[in-house]
Amino acid sequence: MKVNALNFHIGFCRLAQNLMGVAILLAALPALAADGFGALTNLDLASARAWTLSIDDGPARGIVVPGGGFNSDRQEPPWIEMCGDGNGRRLVKDHVVYLRPLTIPQNAEGNAILLELGAVNHGAEVYLVDGPKATLVATHIGPHMPFAADLTGIAMPGRDYQLKIKAYPMWHYSNSVPNGFIYQEGWTNPTNGWASKFSFGIAKYVRLMVYPPVRIRDLFVRPSVAQSSLACDVWLENHSAAAHTVKLQASLSSWNHAGWKYPSLPTITTTVPAHGQTQVSLGPVNWDLGRASYWWPNKPFREDYTPQLHNLECSLSEARQTIQTLTRRFGFVEWTEGPFYYQVNGVRLNFISDATPEAAMSEYDCYSTAAAFLPPTLAGTGCPETWKRYMRLGICANRIHQSTPTEYMLNAADETGFLLIPETAIRGYQKQRWQEENFTRAPRELAAVCRNHPSVCAYSLQNEENPAWVGALADAIVTVDDTRPLLFEDSEQNHPGPVFGRSGAHAYAMLHYRPAPTNSAVMIVGMGECAWNGSGTERTNSPFLERFAFQALQGRCANWAYYSGWDWINYWPNFLEGMSTGRHAWKQQYHEDRKTGVDGWNSPVIRWVQRAFSPYLVLDADFYFTNGIYHANWPSQLPVCLPGQPFKRTVQVFNDALDGDELLLRWSLHWDTPQGALLDRNTKHLRIKPGFHSAETIHAEIPSNHQPTARKLYLVLESIKGERILFHDESPCFLVPAAAL
Repeated sequence: MKVNALNFHIGFCRLAQNLMGVAILLAALPALAADGFGALTNLDLASARAWTLSIDDGPARGIVVPGGGFNSDRQEPPWIEMCGDGNGRRLVKDHVVYLRPLTIPQNAEGNAILLELGAVNHGAEVYLVDGPKATLVATHIGPHMPFAADLTGIAMPGRDYQLKIKAYPMWHYSNSVPNGFIYQEGWTNPTNGWASKFSFGIAKYVRLMVYPPVRIRDLFVRPSVAQSSLACDVWLENHSAAAHTVKLQASLSSWNHAGWKYPSLPTITTTVPAHGQTQVSLGPVNWDLGRASYWWPNKPFREDYTPQLHNLECSLSEARQTIQTLTRRFGFVEWTEGPFYYQVNGVRLNFISDATPEAAMSEYDCYSTAAAFLPPTLAGTGCPETWKRYMRLGICANRIHQSTPTEYMLNAADETGFLLIPETAIRGYQKQRWQEENFTRAPRELAAVCRNHPSVCAYSLQNEENPAWVGALADAIVTVDDTRPLLFEDSEQNHPGPVFGRSGAHAYAMLHYRPAPTNSAVMIVGMGECAWNGSGTERTNSPFLERFAFQALQGRCANWAYYSGWDWINYWPNFLEGMSTGRHAWKQQYHEDRKTGVDGWNSPVIRWVQRAFSPYLVLDADFYFTNGIYHANWPSQLPVCLPGQPFKRTVQVFNDALDGDELLLRWSLHWDTPQGALLDRNTKHLRIKPGFHSAETIHAEIPSNHQPTARKLYLVLESIKGERILFHDESPCFLVPAAAL
């Protein structure tokens, strides 16, 4: 699909105004950027006409930047075809060069000047060109990560320059750099289905920012539910040639406009050295606002739910003159590990998740260009709607598979109560060679981008891991954020358990395509990817949605902490706004756009999935597991109950809400149909801790009186809280044979 260049440019201008947060050159800390974060000027450098591109120093032509990189089919016409015939159609031998004119604004005089880039894949050198002189101002290695080039003292206000960005693919680094989700094998045989829309070159955004010479470079808000305290680490940076003594003041307010009585934060006076930085800490201060002030996930899902969010408002001054003001939004939340489960604010939380690979979706540079991940244009559109669609299914989380979420994706998750698990671009199973600096940089930068967002519940260190790398990656990420659980996506370890780094940091294995669990978990066990295994006809015809739900039922009964498919939109591309089978990168035959009431929303399949994912599930496990994965004639194996004999069933009752332990189990037995003549019924009052489930036994008697033909007996199961029915299932069905004469 071709995109009008002007409309494309307008779209990116709009996008750049909604993205925030970058990582400074060769450091583990991000720059605070974008309007409202202390910048004096935010100049969007996206353009459909200003940029040119040349390949391996060849002839240049115009290119849209950003636009999904130089390999994107959004370019008009496309520059390059990444999937080829193996005979030289991989056209970039070593590098490409982007050029555009750049005028430094007059108000940059005496201030800090930074060029901020959303990503340059897989690495970049940034030059400021002044006539014949090209000055290297920054280098960055690694895909999907934001970084910044400091032009202070090099670029003169009011002067015209050329901006030159030299971008390198991964083979320039001999594959010793994180690759991201890109199938190298697909380039020589694209018909095998391993297609990728990984964006090479410039992706996401490019902008010129002017900051005060002394500024708040970054901050990290640290809530503690266990300690009832709040602290914040703040990094101050001085871009000038003289030391500055500054005063930092901060206060708290409610993003939701609630009437919280917030604690006061201390005022700090400190000196920031010339061309240097200083770290200071605010607090810890007591946080005695209680449970209602915490950020909680939207589980069970409520359409109108908005979590509690708070603002940290910072002001930096010198000699009673305000230099900079900014606001950092945060949620008061704490993510921890229990003995065999994860916890939010000390409460057990069970995950049903998806894993979305940006490069295998319908758009290049998908998180920055696809409507499904942008701000809404109408009700029921944009990224908030995307997260709600997942939650309507019962999926409460998404692993951002081998990519980095945008600031807007993170903000939308914060505001809807959806959970995100950002993952590095490291794929151990692919052609990658360990290089300490390149690979440990990736988790540090990922955490710096994501750590202030309460919706980030964990980090994934790598996909399809090389076990030898996990410990070093864990050691690296905790230097930037030690407040989240760590995990890795297994393909080599093949068993549950943690891997430890030298620092003591550890990550648990999320298994891939392992057999269904048989014993209850005694440690944190997760299925990172399931229901995709098989090949040929088996894979083509695999009922993924149904298989995912069935295996999640098994995992829930076995106390697995995390269960995920891979990935939902492979099997339902038009599940997300603007996406479709025809535009999707993944070209396996099991792609299928779905229709409401047929095989999409409100269909029997999706209703079956929603029951399996329900937080208040009541499950006759023997019945479900005997009948297996849902199909058109499900259930096909009916247990036999003899006349005159006791009817006894054990059901699992789940309470996956985050508060309240009182539930009612109500069951009834009906002849012939779920609404047929009543045989027996009962209600039982239960106490089940949030996040746990309980085995309950149902007893009844099958009449011994003569009946000439076999009849069906339906078991209707419900869980109730207060007056509200939270779960209803009338699937379990039993065969009562004719009574003997």
